[in-house]
Amino acid sequence: MSSRDLDGSDVADEKALDQQLEYAPSPGEEEVIVDTEVGKYTDHTIVIDEATNKRLLRLINTRVLPCMIMCYLAQALDKGVLGTASIMGLQADTGMVGQDYALTNTVLWIGVIVGELPANRLVQVLPLAKFVSISLILWGCVLFIMGFMRNVKAILALRFILGLLESVSGPVLLAISVMWYKLHEQPLVVSGYQTMIGANSVISGLLGYGFYHVMNSTLYGWQYLIILISGLSIVMGAFIWFWMPDSPPRAKCFTEEDKLLMVERIRANDQGLKNTHWNKVQASEAFRDPLIYMLFFAMVLNTLITGGLGSFSALLINQAFGFDVLNSQLLSMPLGVFSMSLLMGSSFIASRTKQTIYVILGLAIPNIVGTIVLLTVTPGLTTRGGLLVAFYIMQCFQAQSPLILTVASRNIAGQTKKVIAFAFTFIGWSGGNAISSQLFQSQWAPRYLISLYIHCGIYVLFILLMFSIRMLLVHRNKAKNKAREGMTQHHENAFADKTDWENEEFTYVY
Repeated sequence: MSSRDLDGSDVADEKALDQQLEYAPSPGEEEVIVDTEVGKYTDHTIVIDEATNKRLLRLINTRVLPCMIMCYLAQALDKGVLGTASIMGLQADTGMVGQDYALTNTVLWIGVIVGELPANRLVQVLPLAKFVSISLILWGCVLFIMGFMRNVKAILALRFILGLLESVSGPVLLAISVMWYKLHEQPLVVSGYQTMIGANSVISGLLGYGFYHVMNSTLYGWQYLIILISGLSIVMGAFIWFWMPDSPPRAKCFTEEDKLLMVERIRANDQGLKNTHWNKVQASEAFRDPLIYMLFFAMVLNTLITGGLGSFSALLINQAFGFDVLNSQLLSMPLGVFSMSLLMGSSFIASRTKQTIYVILGLAIPNIVGTIVLLTVTPGLTTRGGLLVAFYIMQCFQAQSPLILTVASRNIAGQTKKVIAFAFTFIGWSGGNAISSQLFQSQWAPRYLISLYIHCGIYVLFILLMFSIRMLLVHRNKAKNKAREGMTQHHENAFADKTDWENEEFTYVY
């Protein structure tokens, strides 16, 4: 049985491919197992029927997915809290001037960049649930301390530490997605937990509206907001420690039989579970793979847009469009709901069409249209509603990020190679976010027209890059298909810790 050619005219249905190949028993020779996490929980002769597969997925979604969602919600709340506080008096109360507010965003992302390489290496070594749980509790503690700060330098220092700690969550959640879910399930899973970016807008908007009314108190309203969110982070971190298993073989909440089946259900991913050993050959291959550099720049370009729009959304609605502070807080809530719907809708379309990169490219069009509207329409009482709608549709670029991450998660194999690839991808994500707020210079306020012109150039570069990534993956699949003509795929290298280059059975998806 050979795979169908995955070029633009003949795209294989990934779910059907799973059903055809994952459950095919091999001829009986001993398979090579290199993964240190698998242990005794593998049997390549097992046949998993669809009913059993659905039951296993329900178990996983009960124990794993809620914790992933909680973790990302905590991260989104922590990162975005200053955006809400920015129109609650934060800048005046702390003495921020010029680019000080933009620096609070940049410094956080510098902390994330510094933490990414060690965090990704620790992801390879440490139990994932415990690692992210401790990180979440610690960053909640840092945020709690920041809630009492009224000094710009102290806030900047704490934002850097917050970034260091939050560098853990992205790599851990992506590794968990690969460890527990099949290829065709991963886009919905990654987009599912990233919808918490939208939930953050809803929750922060409600809390900001409430705390804005705090008067004649020892602390300002924005300080109470930060302290409350820090407490939520600590509670969610503690819950993850007790509820989420570190991996299928380590899941004490599941039976021995189910642990085995959960390992076998992801065999067709050809990406294994986990290998704590550093492989120099894989590291060398990673640095020679152009795909990894292309994914890095894709994340940079994406977050140059989304990071700035996210950090300055409240200020744009308030100062550029002319809505008052209270209405600006409330208007961020439908924006969050729209973002959540957008992320899930785009990932669903990508899963159904099997055309992830084309969906990513399609999401760029509303952003281009919305940017043109903001550039050409003058704010006023009669136009601010239209400007707000244009700004809402510009959130489409936000839905690209989880899809780009799934392009990375599904097209890189080999545990050491994945560590480097994911580190590069998240450094690109962090780097773009770090620079993004600097594209909004204070002297360009309140409409930031020059910022929007810069965004137009970024859109062009992004579109060209994503087309190039797709062409590269199509070319690689054609070479793979030619090499395995006449072969029957049994995925016997699934846990042999082979890279996508080394494993003839590996199929690229895009």
